[in-house]
Amino acid sequence: MTMGTTRKTQSIAARMMRGLRLTGTALLAASALMIGSVPTPAVAQGQFTPVIKVNDDAITQYELSQRQAFLRLLRAPGDVRELAREQLIAEKLQRAEAERLEVTVEPEAVRKGMEEFAARGNLDVEQLLALLAQAGIAAESFRDFVTAGILWRNVASEKYAPTTNPTQSEIDLAYAEAEPTPGVKFLLTEIVLPASSEASLKASRMRAERLAKISDAEEFSRAAVRFSTVNTRLNGGERDWTDVQSLPPEVQGTLQATQKGGTTRPVYVDGIGVIVYYVRDRETIRSTNVGTLLEYAAFMIPGGRTEKAMSEAARIRAEVDDCDDLYPIARGLPREQLVREELPVGAVPAAYRAQLDQLDPGEVSTSLTSSSGNALVFLMLCNRRNDVPDSVSRDQVANALKNRRIGALANDYLTELRAQANIQYLR
Repeated sequence: MTMGTTRKTQSIAARMMRGLRLTGTALLAASALMIGSVPTPAVAQGQFTPVIKVNDDAITQYELSQRQAFLRLLRAPGDVRELAREQLIAEKLQRAEAERLEVTVEPEAVRKGMEEFAARGNLDVEQLLALLAQAGIAAESFRDFVTAGILWRNVASEKYAPTTNPTQSEIDLAYAEAEPTPGVKFLLTEIVLPASSEASLKASRMRAERLAKISDAEEFSRAAVRFSTVNTRLNGGERDWTDVQSLPPEVQGTLQATQKGGTTRPVYVDGIGVIVYYVRDRETIRSTNVGTLLEYAAFMIPGGRTEKAMSEAARIRAEVDDCDDLYPIARGLPREQLVREELPVGAVPAAYRAQLDQLDPGEVSTSLTSSSGNALVFLMLCNRRNDVPDSVSRDQVANALKNRRIGALANDYLTELRAQANIQYLR
């Protein structure tokens, strides 16, 4: 292996490590992706020797050596042998529990999982398998690695998903604190083919396979005009810059693995169709700095800072809990008497901003009057949140909250399984 190849491999490993957060037992809690093993005929007989027994199942020397090789390729920190043993033990427990609960994994989900994993290193599956082969890691081991992770996520989801939905207030709070993450944005040309029936899906898959072989931007654009079923066909299939996180999860992995000037493999997205993208350009999003948005309501009470106006402000305060409660009070009054808006901090009037800085959502200030002094300003902070891009949606925030809870419960679940297991270290 040349120096350039070594550096490339190290770079790929670093990106995958960042994606997996592969530190100690964090892998078990965060992704629970475990490598299985399918020995090849060339493996020496001694490799089949059991080294650990987990209840009625055994971990062989071959499994352990495959796992260690994989962790070294990913440049995992710490004691690689110990980490490999811990992960393999967890895998045996997880597989046994999945079998008990009759939880399975679809082949399409495995393929998608392999693509998503490879994309973390900006590779496609074939490129990653070649890299693994150079390190002596069997393709079957990688496939089992992905299968086991999806299997355990299915177990956890089936067991905990119905009881872990966040409330709207929890989503509101998390969304207000959301921050974009470094990622990639794409300049795409798209072709979306119909899939409203089994027959149309089959036909679209066949056509999409041919379209995916197009390598010329203009030819792909002409094909979009001719075949695509969405409005972008009127513009030759071209889209503006798009954050990859705003696209359907099914296409994110294959896009990540596609370079500028390349065409993705066909991807089926339920409710949309069969999609093929041509990547006109791509750019890494490095900055995650966000501003703050203030949403506030200013209700003008005639009379300025008079006793009558202050008394009216106190009455209103006793009746409202949030900004929405001001609308019934303002019903029938001139529109300009109640102003509600959301602005970047720098665009909020300075006098308002000074008061809002001291408030939490739902709190009120009556320290200000209008510029003429003829009205008392009943100023309420509705919300304060990060100015996150459109690619960070409430649905994404809600899913992240739910997945975090499922992950924590699944980790506790695995801990219980291990505590009840009979584990013997044979070598």
